[in-house]
Amino acid sequence: MQQNPVPKPDHIAGKKVVLRPATLADRKLIFEWLTCSDLTKQMMGPPDYPDSPVPTWEQFRKDYREYFFDGSDPGSGRCFIIEANSEPVGQINHDKIYPKDRSTTLDIWMKSSLYTGRGYGSDAIDTLCQYLSEKFSCRKFILSPSARNKIAIRAYEKAGFVCRDEIPDPATCDYPDNIIMIRHL
Repeated sequence: MQQNPVPKPDHIAGKKVVLRPATLADRKLIFEWLTCSDLTKQMMGPPDYPDSPVPTWEQFRKDYREYFFDGSDPGSGRCFIIEANSEPVGQINHDKIYPKDRSTTLDIWMKSSLYTGRGYGSDAIDTLCQYLSEKFSCRKFILSPSARNKIAIRAYEKAGFVCRDEIPDPATCDYPDNIIMIRHL
């Protein structure tokens, strides 16, 4: 039987994973997991996502600024390394926390297909939602995957997200077929 992981003081424990605050030293590695993994083709780039090119290092750095990695502005966003059995298996982050409706957008990717289908992603999402609810009073969590990414959509549903009929803001869409998935706490 798997034991609950024992986190260090700044880590966040889930049922299967621990979320470790990412550092600037993790930034390049997280970029490589996004852009060079065997999972990349399921999220971006040709042949299935010719309308969503794989970002360059410069584009990634513009989207994932230093505060995502140094903790200097957690209200604007923060990245975490997902660890399972003390091994890094992926990344999860939240963007700006909006005070008006206590909402934030999440994003997640695993470092390889070796770590999919084990419940790590769903547990990481649930763990981050609970943490953000407790620490920042977040109540609404948003994911916006491509409708083509059926595997991600199923994982998000397992984490309690529901597809909504809301039209995504085109300025924030990574795909022409983005869908909105929401979870309320």
